[in-house]
Amino acid sequence: MDLDECSAYNGGCQHTCINTPGSYNCECHAGTRLHADGKTCVTTNLCTINNGGCEHECVQLPSGWYQCRCPHGYRLKDDGKRCEAIDPCTNKTGGCSQKCHNEGGSVRCDCRAGFQLNADGRTCDDLNECSLGLAQCSHVCHNTRGSFACSCYPGYSLGPSKKHCYRIELELISGCERNNGGCFQRCENARGGPRCHCLQGYVLESDGKTCTGDPTATAGSGCGSSSSGDVDECAADSCCSHYCTNNPGGYECGCRAGYRLGIDGCACDANASGRAALAHRLSQRFAMTAAQTALGQHRDAGRWR
Repeated sequence: MDLDECSAYNGGCQHTCINTPGSYNCECHAGTRLHADGKTCVTTNLCTINNGGCEHECVQLPSGWYQCRCPHGYRLKDDGKRCEAIDPCTNKTGGCSQKCHNEGGSVRCDCRAGFQLNADGRTCDDLNECSLGLAQCSHVCHNTRGSFACSCYPGYSLGPSKKHCYRIELELISGCERNNGGCFQRCENARGGPRCHCLQGYVLESDGKTCTGDPTATAGSGCGSSSSGDVDECAADSCCSHYCTNNPGGYECGCRAGYRLGIDGCACDANASGRAALAHRLSQRFAMTAAQTALGQHRDAGRWR
């Protein structure tokens, strides 16, 4: 008859005693292994065997079990061993007020066009394109939330770019393009409408359109004509704001220092340096005038003493 050694003091086994015919065996719980004495159990570091099957980090626990862990920006999958990236932008936009970018599990906030990122790296404020000079409006700039709008001075109209301004009268008056403005020979688009001129040797009649005369004559014709037959538009009525240079058959506008010629080829707009220079000249002129006035008063006072 077999003697069950496990019935007395668990056969001396620390964990489990298994009776066998004529003998017995000791076994250990999961996470431990049998010691050389065949009875006691010692903890086994399961992470030393194939990293415990973990994709990234394996951590041995005091209970004899182990746990797989993932690096920052990742989380364990349902199998408890592999890791998957966490998209922080899916949770309340990652804390960003406008745009969120997932960069390896970390959040990088960004702003929509017309806004700039604050020092906190998360919230966005309106970008004032007008004060920063980014709008590039020809005349007037109006800042709006996330954008801007350009407008023009009276007598000007906003062009297709929504930034540049053009003289309304120059856009409306284009008489020379239709039937040569009714002119017999040369036609010029002027402020008041088409202006007719005659070639050398011809004279403009009182109707302002017809040219008569002898083409072999040496005299020029038309108001403002020169001896060479060319009409000096600068002496007549050019559209130039500052300077006018007469050319054969036409003229060209120019601007003083600190100004730039507008898109219409007539008006001169002050640039940033020009406006500063103008303000400086005005302040100097005011100071000089004040000094001259004070000197004159001083002289007058001396005469009456």
